[in-house]
Amino acid sequence: MGGPWRLNVGSGMDIRPGYVNVDRVPLAGVDVVMDASQRPFPFQDNVFDAVYMSHVLEHLPDTLGTMEEIHRIARPGASVIVVVPHYKHANAFADPTHVRFFTEQSFDYFGTNAKSYYSKARFDVIRVEKQYQYHIEKYVGRPFPRLLPWVETFLDNTVVQLTFTLRARK
Repeated sequence: MGGPWRLNVGSGMDIRPGYVNVDRVPLAGVDVVMDASQRPFPFQDNVFDAVYMSHVLEHLPDTLGTMEEIHRIARPGASVIVVVPHYKHANAFADPTHVRFFTEQSFDYFGTNAKSYYSKARFDVIRVEKQYQYHIEKYVGRPFPRLLPWVETFLDNTVVQLTFTLRARK
């Protein structure tokens, strides 16, 4: 295989050029039709240099199994981007197909120092980005950076989604 190989899991209509776009619905631009809740994924071990999942993981019943499968098909050091709704935002609960909820610490479980007895999949958490409602970080976070954590804690619906940048450790 020539590289780099990149995978877009649950692409839906977000077809990404240069990626293998997979979805359970055979939409235009989908390269592989598969159900991400089924194992194993139809890919060999250590194939992908990058994996992208936007608003997919919250729909899947087995987060641990999905991340183990991502780990299996990712090359050592592969970049894994996971975008999920923030657990305190109304959008996390508005969709009845959401079965999992995520905090800023959700992927610490896969770290090397974590007591994750139930999985051998390891990922380094490189970055966790928050997307704020109404760009509140501009109006509160920039002029008053110490106030932003207070706003997040006491006002629901401020953080819309989280973007995790992970690195596959093998």
